[in-house]
Amino acid sequence: MGGINKPGKPKSKRVSVRLRHSIQKASAAKQKKDRKLGKKNPEWRSKLKKDPGIPNLFPYKDKILAEIEEGRRKKVEDAEKRRADAKATKTGEKTGEQMDREVELRMEGVEEEEILDEEMDEDIDEDANPMAALLASARAAAQQYEDELESGDEMDEDDESESDEDDEGGVELSGMPTRKDGSRKAFDKVFKQVVDQADVVLYVLDARDPEGTRSKEVERMVMAAASGGKRLILILNKIDLIPAAVLKSWLIHLRRYFPTLPLRASGPAPNAHTFNHKELTVQNTSATLFKALKSFAAAKQLKRAVTVGVIGYPNVGKSSVINALTSRLGGAGAACPVGAEAGVTTSLREVKIDSKLKLLDSPGIVFPSTGDGSRASKKEEQARLVLLNAVPPKMIEDPVPAVTLLLKRLSRAEGMMNKLMDVYSLPPLMTSNGDPTTDFLVQVARKRGRLGKGGVPNIASAATTVITDWRDGRIQGWMDAPVLAIAPDATAATSNDGPVVGDQKEIVTEWAAEFKLEGLWGNGKDEVEVGTMQE
Repeated sequence: MGGINKPGKPKSKRVSVRLRHSIQKASAAKQKKDRKLGKKNPEWRSKLKKDPGIPNLFPYKDKILAEIEEGRRKKVEDAEKRRADAKATKTGEKTGEQMDREVELRMEGVEEEEILDEEMDEDIDEDANPMAALLASARAAAQQYEDELESGDEMDEDDESESDEDDEGGVELSGMPTRKDGSRKAFDKVFKQVVDQADVVLYVLDARDPEGTRSKEVERMVMAAASGGKRLILILNKIDLIPAAVLKSWLIHLRRYFPTLPLRASGPAPNAHTFNHKELTVQNTSATLFKALKSFAAAKQLKRAVTVGVIGYPNVGKSSVINALTSRLGGAGAACPVGAEAGVTTSLREVKIDSKLKLLDSPGIVFPSTGDGSRASKKEEQARLVLLNAVPPKMIEDPVPAVTLLLKRLSRAEGMMNKLMDVYSLPPLMTSNGDPTTDFLVQVARKRGRLGKGGVPNIASAATTVITDWRDGRIQGWMDAPVLAIAPDATAATSNDGPVVGDQKEIVTEWAAEFKLEGLWGNGKDEVEVGTMQE
């Protein structure tokens, strides 16, 4: 039938869906509510659906259950048998089946060697006895490894005997023992290779502790190489972390022995407390070193390029020195990878500047120290290396002794402890009762949020934070230069220790002339202006 307005059109059968939609919304709301309540319910419920099992009306239910039980029993028996066989193999005894099999074979007239071969074949059979097969393969691998080790030891003995004959009088260096890229011998070999190939050796020192990053044995080794034909220059890096007066005193002290140049190889870390030395910028200091090396290369007039080797402790800035020199050429990117942690450079790297000059970057090596070998001495040496940033953070076993040594050093200088407290906004330490290091680290842990369960301060984490701040220059601190008496002339200062002696004025003057260091902070007079500190 049609409607009133349109008599010819049939009436639609469509009805309202309001009821259906309301039911769907109510169902979704109920499911959402159930999920919320389920999350709040502390009772554990498995997400796996429970196996309904075999229906009782299934006609073969008893037979299937019997088969399942038989399979479980056989599995338990096989496991016990494998354990017994493994135990017998380990102790060298024979199982009952092996004894019966051996008796049968002997009765048949089989020889003992064939029996043993057959037993080994049975042991190697993985399906029959996987544990025995595993043990047999392990024994074979161990025997092969021992044979290779013996042959390798023989070759090492030959190499060591040859190297001892060639390198008599050399210095033994101790590298980082836990490096993944090589052993201590490999790093020592790379270091000696740099010294042998280099015409000029740049010895990079940390300006905060130059004597701590300096080794007299290495200096003797460089001076003795090539009958004294090598040239050694001390590079005082990270000069922006010490004040002008301290820098000047260190330059005067180090120039008693070798030509020394100050250098800012890279910019400071974020939030680091630095000193502005005006003219001693990254560009000016790198330009000074570059001109000195080019002057030496031009004076030598060699048909080959002059090789400059860069050596020093880990993380003193050896790769940054090379990058500062290569940045003057306008190259894109860094020539050598650098990082705040020690151990970035792991192999010998050659960087060519031009046809007359090339640089050799070497991995950092921890040089030997004069200790009595006691446990306390080793602990103190490890703490000293941590403060020198020569140990990567992941390799530091206990950072607390390093913090103790740092507090001990800072307490000797006036105002250094107050500046340390200002870094963390801490009150003065309680030095009358208890351990000041523990008191300091507890306050640092609370200030920096280094807390464990129950709000207990994490001392190790707080100590690592302090060491990281010291590494990045956020904590001010430095060692003062020693005050030594000046010898009347160069010939009067002699020593029985070797070619490195005090007050080598003649060597310093001669080498400074070769590198044309006059006027380039090379005379030690009025080269460092008093700087201002930038917070």
